[in-house]
Amino acid sequence: MKRYSTIALAAALAAVAGCKDNPVANPIDAPTVDALAGGLTPTSLLQLVTGALAQDRTTWNDVPGIIEPEIMARDAYRLDQSEPRYVTETLGGNPDPGSFAGGRGFTGYYTALRAENNVIIALDAATPGAQFSAAQINATKGFLRTMKAYEYWRLIELHDTVGVPIQSDDPSEVTPIRCKEAVLDYIRALLDSANADLVAAGGSTKLPIKLPTGFSSHGRDYNVVSNLILFNRGWKGKVDYYRAVDRKAKQPALFATAVAELTQALGAGPGAVPASQFATGAYYHFVSGGTENQPNVLADQKVAINPLARDSLQAGDTRASKIVARTDTLTVTQGGGTLSSAYTYIGAVPTAGNQNAPEPILRDEELVLIRAQAYIEMGDFVNAALDLNDVRTSYGLAPVTITSVDDGRNKVLYEKRYSLFFEGAQRWDDLREYGRLNKNFLRPELPADPYNAALPITRAELDARGVSTNPACTA
Repeated sequence: MKRYSTIALAAALAAVAGCKDNPVANPIDAPTVDALAGGLTPTSLLQLVTGALAQDRTTWNDVPGIIEPEIMARDAYRLDQSEPRYVTETLGGNPDPGSFAGGRGFTGYYTALRAENNVIIALDAATPGAQFSAAQINATKGFLRTMKAYEYWRLIELHDTVGVPIQSDDPSEVTPIRCKEAVLDYIRALLDSANADLVAAGGSTKLPIKLPTGFSSHGRDYNVVSNLILFNRGWKGKVDYYRAVDRKAKQPALFATAVAELTQALGAGPGAVPASQFATGAYYHFVSGGTENQPNVLADQKVAINPLARDSLQAGDTRASKIVARTDTLTVTQGGGTLSSAYTYIGAVPTAGNQNAPEPILRDEELVLIRAQAYIEMGDFVNAALDLNDVRTSYGLAPVTITSVDDGRNKVLYEKRYSLFFEGAQRWDDLREYGRLNKNFLRPELPADPYNAALPITRAELDARGVSTNPACTA
């Protein structure tokens, strides 16, 4: 088999549970169409949506959600004497797709997708009346289609050129593995269909259910359709930027499209988004105890900072507070070499507060920086610098100018690295698309460092399709 990235290296987490802040729904980890018997009601709809979100939250709150991509992007280590695969199957080699390491970041997203799709099918069959108005049906479909697009984004950013399946409405059908460009185009269509639903619902409409607190407690209430449209357009702008910059099928005309969508989502032009808005967005909340037992996975004593991430900080950057000294120095000799770190991410210190810390799904600071990236690729260095400096100066650094595409890429990579530190796979995404995930730009961490760029499809999924190797996509 060719060498492709795949990581997923943690002991199994507790089963997914419903979001604690929902006062009505009992914890549900795998809602099924059986719950729709007799038709949707506000209570059953709440339970089903809560269950789908809980499944997504649990899948994302796992090693492939943040820790593994940050290892690949040279921001993090996870150094554990008793579990060498955090090293040998990331920076020191590739995992076997038949092992547990190949199974993370896959099945859980499809469970959430199936749940979301079942509810959309039920909503399509619902007749406006006493239970739900036509506007509420459209609003809920728009939200669920946006979340479906988000699930597929997480899947394809983890599996990249390996590809992933696109589910059909028939749960018995084994669908082919589709290549990255086809999946991105499907995500685009989902987001535009969702936006049409939301526009049809009307901006003042509220969802007929209440979303978990993380969708309303961080500066914007996504229970209201006008804000869901902003959420949807933010995702569309992000996806269109990555469709435009895709290293295989570049579509430069989409950079301007992405800029327009991101500007709609942000509500302000280049350089005009206030720092007070940067944290605004949708988040997942976590609970470290009780019946739900789902602490934030980042609160982990074995997580450490790659020294490169600390050494690259510019003097005066207040984001340096995200990197703190450990109480010990972690050192392992694994994968043919030795890795060591005396520092960690502040959110990885295993305190009760960090176990309960929320994590953003998508927030406005990321959108500002993606818009800067789009402007850079368009050659609009003035507007790119306005967005870049909007972020940069808020952290105590002097403004910069941009003189070329390559210069802009260097500068935006720095800002995104520290603004979005330990928030997901953003840096991994950028290093791949910029062609920088290789020894020409990054030192090898270990003698056999493969510069992993994607997770493989698991052995069971390959076998079900009669495929023997990764990449597994054909179209």
